[in-house]
Amino acid sequence: MENEGVTPAYMQLAHWRFTLKLAEERNNNELKEKLFAGIKQGNMAPYYKEVCTDLGWDFDQGLFDKMAAYNVEHLARIEKEHENSVVEEEDQVSGVWQAKLDYLCSIGDREAATQLAQSKLDEKSVPKSHRIEAVFTLFRIAFFHGCDIKAMAKAIEKATELIEGISGGDWSARNKLKAYEGVWSLAIRDFHRAALLFVDVVPTFESYELADFGTIIRYTVLACMIALDRYALRKKLMNAGVMAQALHSQYQELREYFVSLYEGRYADFLICLARIEQEMKRDPLTHPHYRHYVQEMRLRAYKQILQAYRSLSLDYMAKSFGVSGEFIEREVARFAAAGRLQCKIDCVAGTVVTSNHITDDALSTKEAPEASADRGMLYQTTVKRGDILLNRLKKLARVMDF
Repeated sequence: MENEGVTPAYMQLAHWRFTLKLAEERNNNELKEKLFAGIKQGNMAPYYKEVCTDLGWDFDQGLFDKMAAYNVEHLARIEKEHENSVVEEEDQVSGVWQAKLDYLCSIGDREAATQLAQSKLDEKSVPKSHRIEAVFTLFRIAFFHGCDIKAMAKAIEKATELIEGISGGDWSARNKLKAYEGVWSLAIRDFHRAALLFVDVVPTFESYELADFGTIIRYTVLACMIALDRYALRKKLMNAGVMAQALHSQYQELREYFVSLYEGRYADFLICLARIEQEMKRDPLTHPHYRHYVQEMRLRAYKQILQAYRSLSLDYMAKSFGVSGEFIEREVARFAAAGRLQCKIDCVAGTVVTSNHITDDALSTKEAPEASADRGMLYQTTVKRGDILLNRLKKLARVMDF
């Protein structure tokens, strides 16, 4: 197994490889050199062949043969080292395949690594703890080689089945599963599930073979910001021990992303969101969702500022967000037309008139403003769809009468 507390260096290569596939980064020579150097340093012959095909690099047959020969030699060395080790026969056998599996993963040999891990997962005589490690490895293989959602989902399902079947439970395995399932939830855009899992796992995080601690902190903030309400956000991000310490000490840019929205510094928030957008765009896990995420976070900021006013001038709103009046008018109009914002634009007065006021009933039950707004929006949508249905029924009745 990999060293505890250290994320394997090769895991970063998948991120660089994906970034180089983006149109604006294809000619990033510095990134190309970093990826190529990482491949050579790890003698990653299978991965080198895969990358050359994927990125259109010129294939160096001599380099490939040299690295492939080293791979064969190293695998033979693993066999020999375990044959000469003084351990029980069962531990020796498990040690051989686990060491081989780790090495196959490190050189990017997806096919051989998948076959070995799957064979041990299917072998009933293998201890359940080792089968769990095998299925976690299958998840990492799918994660490393292009974020294969189907393979990741299959691994999560099997890991859950194995871990739930352990009598008395295995705390370490369950804790690891939370981290893996959190990554998978983020991949399928289940931000709420991801937020709950990441918040729970951060204080006891130990899945360094999957991702480094900084990456998990970033994923936690991204998921929480879009999934939790303001009260829960403050509680989970600012009042939780390990999370709060991490944001205060090492990850202050992520802290500013949250605090700027919480304090209503909307111009600063949009600057932070622009940086988040670029990071998400370059991350193979979050890339499919970055446009949706940015749109929803802008909408969240618009809702927050509008909830405090009956009407608000477009100029004031534009100044608050540090953008032009035309941009704000276009954005608010689009969200209002889609039923996502409860407001109307008075073009003559240059104001946004809100209609999501808190009712007396909401105040008496201490209901959150956003909850009241969402319920009002749901009511309006239901009424609108009901009217459409009634109109269609009337037309149908007329046709039948005719």
